[in-house]
Amino acid sequence: MKIREACPATVPVSYHEHAMTRVVEIGCALALAGACFAQDQRYRAKLVVESGGNLPSTPLFTAPPAGQDLPPCHVLNAFADGVVIYVVPVVIDPGSDPITRRWDDKCGVTILLKGYQRANVTLHDGAVIVLKQIGDPEGSTVSVTALHVPKDAAKAYDKGLEAMTDGKLAGAQRQFERAVALYPGYAQAWSQLGEVLEQQSEPDKAADACENALKADPKYFRPYLQLMRLAVAGKRMEDAAAIGQRAMQLDPVEFPGIYYYDAVANYELKHAEVAEKSVRRAIEIDKAHGYPAAEALLGKLLADKGDSRGALDHFTKYVQLAPKADDVPAIRRRMAELERGETQAK
Repeated sequence: MKIREACPATVPVSYHEHAMTRVVEIGCALALAGACFAQDQRYRAKLVVESGGNLPSTPLFTAPPAGQDLPPCHVLNAFADGVVIYVVPVVIDPGSDPITRRWDDKCGVTILLKGYQRANVTLHDGAVIVLKQIGDPEGSTVSVTALHVPKDAAKAYDKGLEAMTDGKLAGAQRQFERAVALYPGYAQAWSQLGEVLEQQSEPDKAADACENALKADPKYFRPYLQLMRLAVAGKRMEDAAAIGQRAMQLDPVEFPGIYYYDAVANYELKHAEVAEKSVRRAIEIDKAHGYPAAEALLGKLLADKGDSRGALDHFTKYVQLAPKADDVPAIRRRMAELERGETQAK
């Protein structure tokens, strides 16, 4: 407790758990007019990484982006097991009668951890924050091979993630290659190696690495997404559609990209109904709008079958989500054509 001015007597603080907030009764018999005090209430949250296990290094906490209407707060400690202790200060106004007040347990922070995506989050008491690896998502179900990784292989993997964060792709490649050499069944390391090779314009080697990831763990979703993206980029639409069929049998609800690339492949193969089914599923589960082009693709499919209004709705959504995309001028022209057609039809 931090005392700003003398407060001769205080009523004991009582805590009553309700959801993830605390109701606090505070009273103060004030000897001096205008006296008040501030209290720091401690809360606890937890950070976890997609791959499981302890945090690979100490995270850095910085202020969140501007515009969040949250109380000031301060992170006291972050432990190797991911537990974060933070405080939210509350200044108590003067008053002789007890004050019942709901203390806000929310704390807005930006979390930086090497090898993982920057996370702008709001901590609250009991919250579990999942930090996402750089590159394609892991999903909540990670590879079972991660449970049996030798210590040296895990260390090489973590170093590879750190190198990726720093943009040192060649160094990351060496570390991931070391990880799979030490543990050939390390599906996550094979997948990350594929990611690095793809970024270095080595699509064939990247595909080989991703295939090795699937050999190690056929139920690991991430390599399916990588292989589909590589196949679409290489204009191998039949391969992409075949990989998509394998992946979708596993119901990859956390991977809208799998459904998106399946839709792209089937659209190019003139399988319009299959493409529409997949792209609608991609849009449905893509809560973060990571694949805005799915809206444009659905717009094209609807326009092709004469649903001008539906097409315009999805083209409009695409332009809103990705206003600076290279194909937006072409989409706008297509929208103008559809609008003219609707006007003439009236």
